[in-house]
Amino acid sequence: MKPQMLDAYTDYPIGKLGDTKFEKAPIRKCTILTWDRSKYCGVLVYFVDEDGDLRGHITNFKQWYLYKNEARLDDGVQFTDDELKTLPWTY
Repeated sequence: MKPQMLDAYTDYPIGKLGDTKFEKAPIRKCTILTWDRSKYCGVLVYFVDEDGDLRGHITNFKQWYLYKNEARLDDGVQFTDDELKTLPWTY
């Protein structure tokens, strides 16, 4: 099976994008780039900068904060391990 990237959404707070820990972050579109075969994913998170330009920030966090639908944690449809296995491996 050929490695791929997966389109997703996240509401995970990202400090470099101005989010505050333990406060609700905006729901953002993202692309899952890699998976460590345990629980962490490499993710490209999209955001709009102060000039209105679309930008991306690469980070990593637990797979449980990535959803197939535009939702928050309690309502998000999560990816299965079989779906994530199509992604390149990371350590």
